[in-house]
Amino acid sequence: MVHRDKTLTFWEEHNADMTSMLLSPKAMTFETADTQEIIGYLPNLEGKEVLELAAGIGRFTKPLASVAKQVVAVDFVEKFIDKNKEINSNFTNITYHVGNAMDLNFDSACFDFVFVNWLFLYLEDDECQTLAACISKWLKPKCEAFVRESCISASNPNNPHPHTYYRQPEFYVDLFGKQFASLANGNVAVYEKLYGNSNQLWWLFQKQT
Repeated sequence: MVHRDKTLTFWEEHNADMTSMLLSPKAMTFETADTQEIIGYLPNLEGKEVLELAAGIGRFTKPLASVAKQVVAVDFVEKFIDKNKEINSNFTNITYHVGNAMDLNFDSACFDFVFVNWLFLYLEDDECQTLAACISKWLKPKCEAFVRESCISASNPNNPHPHTYYRQPEFYVDLFGKQFASLANGNVAVYEKLYGNSNQLWWLFQKQT
């Protein structure tokens, strides 16, 4: 709980802008390429019910809502959600929720897709186990979850930030391995080009039952 409080305080001290979201003064030079690359790894979401965890100010909320039937955007920082609402005010298919991912309570099998960008690295190991189980519960059978995390080192290895766990990739494979199949995985090319960091990793998992 102490770790969770420190993480919330850390993010509440940051502005609701892209530089803060990416924790990089170079954010505006590569944000578009990063977003487009990540969206390119996703399956067809047309007509889908989507849950976006750690939605922030909405850089992924917009492309998700552009194709999905409904997007539930969750973040634990209220000003980030407020900015998300402002940026994506033209969409009528986004539901916003201010709250910690560990405290969510959705019905079983209510989503077709769960999108997670940089969240597990802020959680304790036992919280990761709990959230992975919840994602499995919330997903319909044979539906997918996308997970992107900083492994081994920070996204910018020269500028690690506090309250994070830069785990080995195998941790996430094992975390989802019991209830999910891995459909695809890889590293984020934008970060390899910018920082020589090949450990910005992503996985597309499919719930088996």
